[in-house]
Amino acid sequence: MTVLAAVDEGDGSTSVVQRGHELATAFDEELVVLHVEPETESLDAAESVAADAIRAALDDREGVTAVGALGDSSTRILREADERDVRYVVLGPRKRTPVGKALMGSVAQLVVLNADRPVVLTD
Repeated sequence: MTVLAAVDEGDGSTSVVQRGHELATAFDEELVVLHVEPETESLDAAESVAADAIRAALDDREGVTAVGALGDSSTRILREADERDVRYVVLGPRKRTPVGKALMGSVAQLVVLNADRPVVLTD
């Protein structure tokens, strides 16, 4: 099995990767760090963001893979989790006001509500 850590380009990605690494180490699993870009962007750019998050968060990168994907973030995170049969999904929800959450939704909220496996939220 695998632990999937989904990151964005924000400062919170470091804690997401670190928490994912802690879980992966505890369960002797691989860590996959995923970044999703809109379909108008490039796959290389998405993978580069994931790789940068790994470099910023970890000194020991053995057993850690950077993966990029294109499309809707919540859909791609859930698909990646299913395809890899991950043990945990680790996310760092963005700070939003209650009104912002009601109007725009949240990737973390959609993943939590639709995942069929444990989702860990970290700051």
